[in-house]
Amino acid sequence: MIWYLAELLGFINIDRNIKLDQYQNHPSYAGNFIRFGFDGIVGEYVSTVCQTFLFALALYFTLSCSSYYYFFKKNKQLYLPKLNAKFFIYYDIKWSIINMFFETFLVSIIRVAQPRFSLMYYNISDYGYWYIPISIILHVVYDETLTYWVHRWLHTYPYLYIKLHRIHHFSKDITPFSGFAFHPLDAFAQAVPLFTSCFLFPIHMNLFLFFGLCTTSWAISIHDNVPALPFKFLLYSTHHTIHHEPGLGGMKNFGKFTSVWDRIMGTYEEPDRINFGWNKQKEQLDKLKKVNDLYESILPSDLNKIKKNK
Repeated sequence: MIWYLAELLGFINIDRNIKLDQYQNHPSYAGNFIRFGFDGIVGEYVSTVCQTFLFALALYFTLSCSSYYYFFKKNKQLYLPKLNAKFFIYYDIKWSIINMFFETFLVSIIRVAQPRFSLMYYNISDYGYWYIPISIILHVVYDETLTYWVHRWLHTYPYLYIKLHRIHHFSKDITPFSGFAFHPLDAFAQAVPLFTSCFLFPIHMNLFLFFGLCTTSWAISIHDNVPALPFKFLLYSTHHTIHHEPGLGGMKNFGKFTSVWDRIMGTYEEPDRINFGWNKQKEQLDKLKKVNDLYESILPSDLNKIKKNK
């Protein structure tokens, strides 16, 4: 919105009609899939709501069912032989559907606003290929920072936790179906960074869609309890298993994709103690030992302890 004010004041010039045309000609435009006969922005909003909900529903069930079948059914004796718990799968599916349905109405407001008020762009030539990695870094920093603090506040303030976030933590023993099981306002608060980075700096539409796909896939994968890629720059599945443990576990590992903010703020907990019987887990860790040791030397897992020792 800062850029929109600058635009209104005449400091920058963005042709919004061209942006709208580019948006409406993009393959992801909701009006290309669903039309209800409403005119103007109302019809666009209704189409966006339906498209977002149906796509989220399809993606959630495709990824969660595939992951659950692979890790919890077909290959359970390989990956999770020691995981014998009571799973609340129907509870998680119920809240996932509730979440997706109601959150869609809020998210769609932002999606409709993007071509009208944001710096979203549609042609790479507008900024060049050199800007793509810069926008990726900017988005990740923005998304990681806001998501970390929103997630931490949801645990810090009892009212927020009891009214909103406790729904997600009802399942202490998690499955891929837990990935979307949130109160809609909770999920929306944590999704806002994904949808609003384009209001602060230019981001290509395809890159925005890619980040959305990554966010969804990551939300499912961190609930499968299998550390397939134990690179500790990332907050992977066993980090999140700790986060769902009763007691102090819930006050650890708040980050989204990376462990950076948790390490800086002293809320990081190493995931190595979590092993549900996968006999190759240590082997996977050993493969990445050098790169993990390098990362540890750059950004130690316990900065507070280092400060005290000094």
